[in-house]
Amino acid sequence: MGVGLLHAERAVISGNPFIGIYVRCTEKAAIVPVNAPEKLLLKCRSALKVDTVPMAIAGSDLAGLFSAANSNGIVLTGMAYREEANALKKALGINSAILRGKHTAAGNNILANDKAAIVNPEMPPADVKKIADTLGVEVLKQSIAGFQTVGSVAVVTNRGILLHNGAAEDELEELCDIFGVKGSIGTANMGVPFVGLCMCANSKGYVTGEATSGFELSRLDEAFGFVNAD
Repeated sequence: MGVGLLHAERAVISGNPFIGIYVRCTEKAAIVPVNAPEKLLLKCRSALKVDTVPMAIAGSDLAGLFSAANSNGIVLTGMAYREEANALKKALGINSAILRGKHTAAGNNILANDKAAIVNPEMPPADVKKIADTLGVEVLKQSIAGFQTVGSVAVVTNRGILLHNGAAEDELEELCDIFGVKGSIGTANMGVPFVGLCMCANSKGYVTGEATSGFELSRLDEAFGFVNAD
């Protein structure tokens, strides 16, 4: 069931409200599971204003978990196949790279928009350089709310940022400055602070888990700059 907003939808995949594990989106496309239900595809197209690209990463449906992306490039887990990286590069028209280090869940360990990226502080220099080259932005090592898996506890677009509700106000201010956006703290899926696992978003909208409450939706609207939308 949608939420009645042109920029927002609530959805599930096989009954699972953790949309951010399964979907990775940019300004132009949403990578979705190969067998994603048509209802999810329609919601992604409606809220995000993008084409949907059914594609496996590491032979799995976990595009959100196993990739990080912006308008310039997409970084994939070390478990990804070269054929998948090449197919995504062709389909999306952007750079692609495979991280070969131990941080296999690229979506959990990288947070990026078109201005900057932050990564797990334990990421080795070679991986940091590959991420910077692929995404075409400055990459900083930083934790959020005490968590090194920055992509799991935050969602950033070119319009706003949403952080784990344990983040401090000065963290929010610093990250807003780094990414060149405004933002807020919050939760999704009825109190889950790991917001990166709960949704996918770009500057035009977001798709969050069906369990997300009305109060949480208002915080998402605030974080992503849609307070006065629709």
